[in-house]
Amino acid sequence: MRAEIIATGSELLSGVPETNSLFLSEELLSLGIETAFKTVVGDDEKDMEDTFRRAMDRAEVVIISGGIGPTEDDITRKVVAKIVKKRLVLNEDAHKAIHERLAGRGKDVLVANDRQALIPVGARLLRNPVGIAPGFFLFEKDSFIAVLPGVPRELYAMFREELKPALAERASGRLFLRRKVLHTCGISESAVNKAIQDIMRRAEPKVGLTAKETGVDIRIIAPGTSADQAQSHADRTEAVIRERLGDAVYAADGQTMEEVVGALLKQRRLTLAVAESCTGGLIGAQITNIAGSSGYFDRGVVTYSNTAKTELLGVPAGLIDRHGAVSSEVAKAMAKAVRESANVDIGLSVTGIAGPGGGSEQKPVGLVYTAVATDRGVQAVEHRFLGDREQIRLRSAQMALDMVRRYLIG
Repeated sequence: MRAEIIATGSELLSGVPETNSLFLSEELLSLGIETAFKTVVGDDEKDMEDTFRRAMDRAEVVIISGGIGPTEDDITRKVVAKIVKKRLVLNEDAHKAIHERLAGRGKDVLVANDRQALIPVGARLLRNPVGIAPGFFLFEKDSFIAVLPGVPRELYAMFREELKPALAERASGRLFLRRKVLHTCGISESAVNKAIQDIMRRAEPKVGLTAKETGVDIRIIAPGTSADQAQSHADRTEAVIRERLGDAVYAADGQTMEEVVGALLKQRRLTLAVAESCTGGLIGAQITNIAGSSGYFDRGVVTYSNTAKTELLGVPAGLIDRHGAVSSEVAKAMAKAVRESANVDIGLSVTGIAGPGGGSEQKPVGLVYTAVATDRGVQAVEHRFLGDREQIRLRSAQMALDMVRRYLIG
């Protein structure tokens, strides 16, 4: 069974991020419904009508979010009613719920609020557990059409409490789907493709790649006649991919590099300190985003200038003069110094040229050195990243943390 998710609202076409489809696609997949299309459409009646009709032609489940508020540009219910050729009628249950919710908040009920209680004849009401606007769903020919609020908190609650049971009944007896996402670091998209291309060519499970700033993600969507069979299929494919790629796979299903590194440090009862230059504190911020990081993270030092590297870390000025601030030698000195000054098990450093200026033929923008200092000595790695300033900084932080991860797993 295939679905199309449609987000309505002109604001979504002018800078406001659309996030509801991410939640909905994950929830639908758990029911064995694969999202085939995601569409954003503005608050134009003709555009919305064309979009809704196209979705009904190509998907069995159509979920529409937004456009069911009290204002003049909230026209989703009107357009849906037009398409299915049903009159909009006042739903008494919805009308009562709206009045009670507003009264409970000490607010007056306006005429515009009553408009929110209008739903097409024959549609089933979806209560709004946390907001005002109710949703609804109906069947039209071969399509299941559901309309939800655009406010994420309201949409999440309405879907889980009201719509999901109806969809589960609709999808019963069909294939189950299980999704797995593996996260890799330190390996290119082409190298991943080469390693698992035979798996990607198979009809089932579906395996695809997504290149991101933090590495390459591998998506596995496995079908089965039961949830257990689908999960087993996904697990077997994951095991083969992990065997092929080895340590390049660092996590799965949304787990971040800093979570992985933090768990390893905690497990081994080791401590870490960081000296940053081009990343400007980004690594420290990522590490401390994790609750409990105070148990293994001692400090982060931002030594952006050459003077700071000398005064705060004790990196010899002569070393910087000879090799430059962006060099393997200085990266090693930074890692060693922050480890010794913090009296921790691991010292991590990064120094580089994030751009857009500051590069040269010998040392171009994107040249970054990361280093790790431990009781085994000091090791530095050279990187040459492509991208803009933000991309280079993100990739530098990710590779620096990956260097710690690889040390910790031996």
